[in-house]
Amino acid sequence: MRYERLFSPVSFGGRSAVNRFAAQAMEGNDGEAGGAVSERGRERYRALARGGWGVVVVEAISVVHSPLARKFGLVMAPENLESFKRLVGDFKEIFPEGLLLFQLTHSGRNSGSFSRRTCLYPGDAPPGSHLLDTSEVEAIGEAFIRAARLAQEAGADGIDFKMCHGYLGAEMLRPANLRDDKWGGSFENRTRFIREIAGEIISGRRSRDFIVGSRVSLFEGVRGGCGTAGPDELIEDLGEMDRVILLLRETGMDYINVSAGIPALTPEITRPTKPSVRFYLHHFRYAARVKELAPELTVIGSAYSVLAGEAAAYAEENIARGYVDCAGFGRQSFADPLYPAKLLSGEKVDYCIACSGCSRLMAAQLNDGCIVYNPYYREVNKNFAKNSARDSAGDSRGGGA
Repeated sequence: MRYERLFSPVSFGGRSAVNRFAAQAMEGNDGEAGGAVSERGRERYRALARGGWGVVVVEAISVVHSPLARKFGLVMAPENLESFKRLVGDFKEIFPEGLLLFQLTHSGRNSGSFSRRTCLYPGDAPPGSHLLDTSEVEAIGEAFIRAARLAQEAGADGIDFKMCHGYLGAEMLRPANLRDDKWGGSFENRTRFIREIAGEIISGRRSRDFIVGSRVSLFEGVRGGCGTAGPDELIEDLGEMDRVILLLRETGMDYINVSAGIPALTPEITRPTKPSVRFYLHHFRYAARVKELAPELTVIGSAYSVLAGEAAAYAEENIARGYVDCAGFGRQSFADPLYPAKLLSGEKVDYCIACSGCSRLMAAQLNDGCIVYNPYYREVNKNFAKNSARDSAGDSRGGGA
């Protein structure tokens, strides 16, 4: 069989994934009012179940109702629990062997303009952002712990403790986080959220089989960001992030999903496009570094989608060389949710063309998906383009409806 390693099982905490394909968290921005899972959202995950992905991560679920990054983002709250149970039930009915993880997050300074914006430290926070005080950060930590318990009650196989892409978890880790309380300044304070909150989630899980891991941006590409040596530094220096990885291991994490960049600020670093395709090499390097540092952890690599038809061969090679355990796909899971099943059967795959259409929909706060292969999102994009052109014409005339 081609890609024998990709289609082989792999240890995942106290569980086992049936293959090495990981559908990474992709925000569909299609939840119901209040953050419950909609029928459209459930169908997206049913499609991934039919695709036979070994691991599927449910998109950026907020642990609070406000602030939010997306107008129609998901919220893990008691009143939404039944919708998450239905999501899990749908997925497991189709593919009981698949691992379904919930990514838990707080949007922090990534919050949308429609929402209450917050930040951990002033820096370059959006105008009008509320600076969280010590007790508010503590309350957010408690919200993460409650959300993890609800995820277990919903039947999820585990959670992803989001510390990437500019969200609050990543904001916390940055050398630029010079808060003067216990949540900032020193490395020990900036990693307190991992030790205390993630640590409580791990120690309080009902079963060792409940998987806990984290998606981490090793290098963000902003001054004082993750992957730099100080608050005023811009050049990559991964020394401190090495310590973060070791801390995640010591805390008891089961896996690390290695990422980079901040989509809103340094998108090419996060998701290489055709002009920046070679950035995938940085992602491969980051994942290999993490695997060497923490060989006991299951490591999911990123940036495979941009490689289209070559992605599986590169993933197979990286697994064979011991650089990574699983290959993570984001945009490709939008383009063709049946990708693993099609690859296995030899059917024609709809490959992501890295057009960034899904990213534009997300930035516009619209339902988000593949505008190339999915008719619904193609129509959403068409209407968006039409309205944008009309608005631009109105602006050029000096306003008007």
